Amino acid sequence: MRLVVTGGSSFVGAHFCAVAARQHDVHALFHSCPIQLNHITSHRVDLRRAQDVRKVEALNPDAVVHLACRIKAPPRNGLSASESAVLINRQMMDAVLSLGRPVVYASSTVVHWATPTPYGASRREDEQRLQDSGLPFAILRPSAPYGPRLPHHAPRHQESFHTLARLVHHAPVVPVVGGGHQRRQPIHVHDFADVIVRLLAKELPSRAFEAGGATALTMREMIGLMARSIGRKRVVLPLPKALFVQAARLLPDFDPALMAAADEDELADPTALMNATGWRPRTFESAVDELMASC
Repeated sequence: MRLVVTGGSSFVGAHFCAVAARQHDVHALFHSCPIQLNHITSHRVDLRRAQDVRKVEALNPDAVVHLACRIKAPPRNGLSASESAVLINRQMMDAVLSLGRPVVYASSTVVHWATPTPYGASRREDEQRLQDSGLPFAILRPSAPYGPRLPHHAPRHQESFHTLARLVHHAPVVPVVGGGHQRRQPIHVHDFADVIVRLLAKELPSRAFEAGGATALTMREMIGLMARSIGRKRVVLPLPKALFVQAARLLPDFDPALMAAADEDELADPTALMNATGWRPRTFESAVDELMASC
């Protein structure tokens, strides 16, 4: 099967391409950060440009795996960073739908958050457009993807678990939002890639799935497991959410609106996905040593 993968140079995208290339002809699209992996063909593409979309059409893919998404973008034409990102996401979905091919779309558990955010609204809009398109599709909503760094690959946006892992490696005190009791159900990036490959092997079911790991953990519990993996003790320091929100205004990979909702649980029950594919996710505990060794 010939696959076009948007966001192929991201952390999740590069891992997916590496896994999918074992079985498929993978064409990874990137905008500014090249990807160089064995058995993968990469293409510098801006999906907002009609001539670039025509180049993708000429690849004649059997399916599109849409992993590209922007959370923040440079403000322009009176739009904020978050509003600019929403516009880019809309334009990318325009291009993906115009290809007229089956689509696997990586959404987010943020669609369930009670706190409204531009990013969440953008994900919900994308999901609805895909559902209304008449194309075969599968929507996956992953909770906190994590996994090892790929050798010789430096994604443009820093993966949050790698940032946390470096803190646990080097800082005796690890700051957390609020009390650190918010729960996540982290899914290993290879498990996420594997389940997409399994879905592509069948007729896409045209439905949405939650994609979580085998266990739900609080931030405190995850930090404890990471510290234990390297034989260290770490103090968890709860800080007011407002401090993280202000810091996110200055950091390119963080959105203040998302940070304002960071104390919400982000769970994703994988049961329906397991039943549909026969896939079984691993636990965070079983993969934490691999994560810490790579960071």
